[in-house]
Amino acid sequence: MTIGADLADDLAAEVAYAFNVGVEITGIGIRFYLGGNSTLDGWEEKLRGILDDAGRIWRLEAPMTYECSRVLEDDWAERWKVHFKPLRIGKRLLVVPTWEDARPAPGDLVIRMDPGRAFGTGHHETTRLCLVWLEGWVESWRDSRARSLLDVGTGSGILAVAAVLLGAEHVMAVDNDPEAIEVAKENIELNGLSERVQTIEGSASNVSGRFDAVISNIQANPLIEMAKTLAERVAAGGRLVLSGILLEQRESVRAAYEKEGLRFLDSKAEGEWCLLVLG
Repeated sequence: MTIGADLADDLAAEVAYAFNVGVEITGIGIRFYLGGNSTLDGWEEKLRGILDDAGRIWRLEAPMTYECSRVLEDDWAERWKVHFKPLRIGKRLLVVPTWEDARPAPGDLVIRMDPGRAFGTGHHETTRLCLVWLEGWVESWRDSRARSLLDVGTGSGILAVAAVLLGAEHVMAVDNDPEAIEVAKENIELNGLSERVQTIEGSASNVSGRFDAVISNIQANPLIEMAKTLAERVAAGGRLVLSGILLEQRESVRAAYEKEGLRFLDSKAEGEWCLLVLG
């Protein structure tokens, strides 16, 4: 069935999170590409579950359908590049794909990106919400103390890169998907930040210590499951920032973290998505 632009955008994010792939929004729905045997295992059952869950949430009258076909890997690589253009976010951030020329204005901070198969280019609302928050977080500093940040579910590494460019001193990026970690490492190196961002394959439970800010742009259910672990990684006076949350999921995510002793501080929304700040 054909779905509207808002639903296509939401569905694209769900699929991107589930499969760690880039997703193209078309006139009638979404299109994405899976590559490699490990990615293909069980993909159909996972996709059917995503479509059925979305249909229930959106109260669709008929189930969503899908079609699949085989394409050459090079075809997808070129199609993805057509839809990933330089993007200005916030006051100073300029996200530029590796195959485009950067044309920064004075004071711009350029983030060079090749997303590969990892989520996070800045084109989705959830990532933009995080980037804008990071910029505001840095602007709010009233002292010269070095700040630390933990990026959980780093994907393409865009938030970790942005945090360092904006002024964070110690940044750790973690993801349980090995391919995402490889993509993140490549993007971190591409921006000349390999010495300033530490990457870890695993989850937040594999990280020790506390951070001035912990940011996680994933889905609501994993965020709820990780509430205790993420809360334990926030330093006294620090901030926990959660994104990848649909508006109707906001209260359940908030309740899970307030149960762990964190206090709700702020919420920002864009489209059907929201970002929560706790501390």
